[in-house]
Amino acid sequence: MTTIQLDIQDDLIHELGLGAVRQLLEEELAYQRFKLLEGRIQEAMHQAENINWEDEFEQARQQAFDEYLQKRRSVS
Repeated sequence: MTTIQLDIQDDLIHELGLGAVRQLLEEELAYQRFKLLEGRIQEAMHQAENINWEDEFEQARQQAFDEYLQKRRSVS
């Protein structure tokens, strides 16, 4: 992890508070990281050949639903 130092206007810190500014920056950076990862996943999916993604997603959905039902039955 890298630490950076930023110049931020004093009035912004005064109005929002240091914690809020830090949280805003952390949330934005997390969102940007998510967007980068999403782009890489999309690219990998497009490059994969002979894979029926609709079937793959349906299988994953069915598996998740089966796990949900199993957990629900064990609770009752």
